[in-house]
Amino acid sequence: MSEAGSPNHGSHRSAFPPPANGAGRPRVALVVGSGALKCLAAFGVMRVLRREAIPIDLVVACSGGSFCGLWVAEGGEDPDGFCQRLVQGWDGSFNRISYGSLLRAVLPRNFRRGRRLGLIDDRRLNRAIREHTGDRTFESLQVPLHLVATDYASGEQVVVSRGPLFDGMRATISIPLVLPPWKVGDRALVDGALCDPLPVDVAIREGADVIIAIGFEDTLATSLGTAGAHLVHLTSIVSNHLYRSQFAFYNLAHHAEVVAIMPRLDYTVGLKDTHRVPELLEQGALAAEREVGYLKQLIAGS
Repeated sequence: MSEAGSPNHGSHRSAFPPPANGAGRPRVALVVGSGALKCLAAFGVMRVLRREAIPIDLVVACSGGSFCGLWVAEGGEDPDGFCQRLVQGWDGSFNRISYGSLLRAVLPRNFRRGRRLGLIDDRRLNRAIREHTGDRTFESLQVPLHLVATDYASGEQVVVSRGPLFDGMRATISIPLVLPPWKVGDRALVDGALCDPLPVDVAIREGADVIIAIGFEDTLATSLGTAGAHLVHLTSIVSNHLYRSQFAFYNLAHHAEVVAIMPRLDYTVGLKDTHRVPELLEQGALAAEREVGYLKQLIAGS
């Protein structure tokens, strides 16, 4: 989010009751929003939060933010090392076209509701996710994890918090038209960013007292040479305004504190721009440094 439009914490200090788990401090939630590859900046944020021993009692994530969310929930160590392994699995996962889906898009009469429409062959990505999650479930994690996806048919928010981790991860990253929807139960699910790009509301419903919200706005393109570029530019403007208004609403409506950590990225980051990972980690760490002092005060109750 640009500096001028960034949400920020208020000047007030809230008095929090002890959390339900009896820890004697506010219950802290980490929310990691959507942003595709940009979400790796969240690992830079976690460098700082871990260094300062900021506790995390529950995690909410969607889309690309789900990778960091899972890492936190499973009590992962070495954020830089995990991030590098993640990139190795990510590299090449968006290179192979699904020609069956391409034909269905060109010949829509062949398309039937429920068919797996996605222009990218997702088999390599699925293998990379499965290599990490294995057959583990949400119930096996050290910290409760809630992944937000979108019902393809109705557009409703769907929060996946139980069952196989693989299904929840694969559903929340189903970028529309790029990756096929993923079925969980009887619902075909797509990217959580469509309904809730920064799902602070889920953390509110789960009873968090302090919410650390890591979010990413779309960086507006500087070159608009094609019709497609204009379309992406206009979509980004609308998305960013919705993002800001949604965050402002939750920040005002919540009974406690929502602390925004927004890495400042002045360049576009595509799905294949893995060479930018060191910069993303650094920007995430810098964004966390700007807020960590305030966070420590909140958790200490001062």
